[in-house]
Amino acid sequence: MKQKLLIILIVLSNQLFAQNKIEHFDIKSKYLQETRTVNIALPEQYELSTKEYPLILTLDNDLLFNTTTAITNQLSKTSRMPESIVVSFSAGGKHRNYYSPNLYNNHRDRKYNYGNHQEELLGFLENELLPLIEKKYRVAKFRIMIGFSPSSVFSLHSLLIKPDLFQAYICFAAGNIIGDGYAKDERLIEELEKLYGKQQLTQNYLYVVSGSKDAEGQPYINSNVKDFNSKLLKYNSNNIHTKAEIIEGEGHTDVVLPGLISALDFIFPKEKWIVDYLDLIEKQGSAKENILGFYKNLSKSYGFRVYPNTDRLYSMSCIKNVGRRLLGTKKTEEAIELYEYWTTLYPKSHLAYYFLGISYKENASIIKAGKAYNKAYELALAQNSSDADLYKKSFESLEQDKD
Repeated sequence: MKQKLLIILIVLSNQLFAQNKIEHFDIKSKYLQETRTVNIALPEQYELSTKEYPLILTLDNDLLFNTTTAITNQLSKTSRMPESIVVSFSAGGKHRNYYSPNLYNNHRDRKYNYGNHQEELLGFLENELLPLIEKKYRVAKFRIMIGFSPSSVFSLHSLLIKPDLFQAYICFAAGNIIGDGYAKDERLIEELEKLYGKQQLTQNYLYVVSGSKDAEGQPYINSNVKDFNSKLLKYNSNNIHTKAEIIEGEGHTDVVLPGLISALDFIFPKEKWIVDYLDLIEKQGSAKENILGFYKNLSKSYGFRVYPNTDRLYSMSCIKNVGRRLLGTKKTEEAIELYEYWTTLYPKSHLAYYFLGISYKENASIIKAGKAYNKAYELALAQNSSDADLYKKSFESLEQDKD
């Protein structure tokens, strides 16, 4: 059963990944002393919108980039998290261990034998990569860093040194790492306890996970996870969120897929994000007012603007489909208000203008409907969309009605 689930998820991953526009550019880094290729996965309709998107940085390109892009797509399309820009960069000439702190392994009584050049990678991220991405793309003020094994060591170090550089940290295969430290008999658990005890962090999420198969060979992972949760629990609040767990039946790399789903649900819990638009439009006030009110509260809790879903398959909880319900119940003005808002979020979306035209027509605003249909037609032509024929016929139908 587990193997079948994995095959389904891999197929799903490939299908969802194909929907993104992937861009690449090179950075000649003075910190790394080499050129790295940066990979950017943009949300499907990024070029049609005016929205800003959270940034997810994966430190292991081959292992994490495609999977993170796919899972982010799936969860954002079902309103379980915001649409996001996923970023990674190519491996360089040095092994990835080179850029991680050379911690002391307390259980093996020896150093990790890592490179201890973490400041070079941190300088690259802080002073070269992130500023360039923010210059080139519409990025919200919410960043997630994802590491695996050696790059989880770097992620935890980054949190301790530059806690505000990212707002969330996901550390895979790291249940053993949190029990080690910068010197013998020191642990990162206590370093994190000090951080959360003295720092006034505005927004911070830390998720640490290992698979149970790793814990079988390293039983101290179980006590590390228990200590982590017991020591850091007292700091969990509206601003600070910490969690460590062991996922049963998963190995060292196998933990990435279920761990990523669990991590994103920890940062964006479904009970907080899932909302039924049909309930919102029945409340006192306009549909737009109620829907945007929900996302205003969500935005306030995360510190960046969160937007409603505009179009979803098989769900009424999106602007397109709930607008149709409003039209069907003769709440035409409310539908128009929603569809006008859609066009402000996606000024290059021909579909948004088409539904705006439908709502104007239902309201007997024929001139406005004609302008909206014509705009939809022009956008569809420019984007080589086959929907242009439908929009043209809709416009021509209005002209016939005039006659």
